Amino acid sequence: MKKFLALFLSGVALLLAACATAPTEISTATMTVEPTPAVAVVPTDNPADAPVAVLTVTDGVGRTIEFSESVESVISLAPSTTEIVYALGAGDRMLAVDMYSDFPAEVADLTKITNPDMSVNYEQIGALNPDVVFAAAITAPDVIAQLESLGIKVVVIGTFNSTFQGVLDDITLVGSVLGRSDQALELTSAMQVDWDALVNKVADQELRPRVFWELDATDPAKPYTIGAGTFVNELLNAAGGVNIFGQSDNPYPQVSLEQIVAEAPEVILLADSIWGVTPQMVYDRAGWEEIPAVKNQAVYPINDNLVSRPGPRIVEGLAEVVAVLHPTLP
Repeated sequence: MKKFLALFLSGVALLLAACATAPTEISTATMTVEPTPAVAVVPTDNPADAPVAVLTVTDGVGRTIEFSESVESVISLAPSTTEIVYALGAGDRMLAVDMYSDFPAEVADLTKITNPDMSVNYEQIGALNPDVVFAAAITAPDVIAQLESLGIKVVVIGTFNSTFQGVLDDITLVGSVLGRSDQALELTSAMQVDWDALVNKVADQELRPRVFWELDATDPAKPYTIGAGTFVNELLNAAGGVNIFGQSDNPYPQVSLEQIVAEAPEVILLADSIWGVTPQMVYDRAGWEEIPAVKNQAVYPINDNLVSRPGPRIVEGLAEVVAVLHPTLP
């Protein structure tokens, strides 16, 4: 499940570790440090020596980073952060991105500084000499240490267990670092309005479909799904659905076919459609024929990049899930 994990948490997600083929394993690591994005402008002791104020930020995992001058060049290690930078109108500052950043289309021409195994090309980054590298919560501490040993500022964006509010905080943090706070406020305010409108749209719906959210069914008898403490679980609840494994303490549990049959989901959403999984493939699986969603052909692909990347497009993801679960709503 490595490739899925890279996209889901950095993206989940957002998004995690990656490989060139379909995912095979999942990490269940958790982070106890809550995001506390904070910004302070601290005058220097001698303004004549340093005319630019020092910007101090607290990143997603509680680290404090200071900047002595404005940030004009950026490298991103996560698709979600790449999308945030562009959404804030600062895409012209992007020097390079991770290999899974694919939105917006402009990033196709940028240097890719990670490999399929998610290792980082330090030599390339050192040569580009960015003002900041935006890392992800899943970025290994030794990667951060290595980048900082090159004299490069590193700011971690996001946490392992993202929430909608956390995504808004991430955008605010990136906006602060880039000097685009006004744009960040405009974007997050619009996202909040749109999110609330969708939540209110389904609030009066008596029918809340029971949903199985499929992350990876490389083994159809033991697929991976989502549990409590994940952003997708929050999104699914906001969309007026019921996650059949929403009580699981494991955020990404591997469940048995027998458990799925017992929970009798009315809808199956295929987040692994990005790997080519189709509804027909689910209908053809041995042992799945007794599941209500399969009987009624209520199996739907979902654009995982919209729902797993904790970035500006998550409201689009929510709208897509609402449309699937409540198709009769205007």
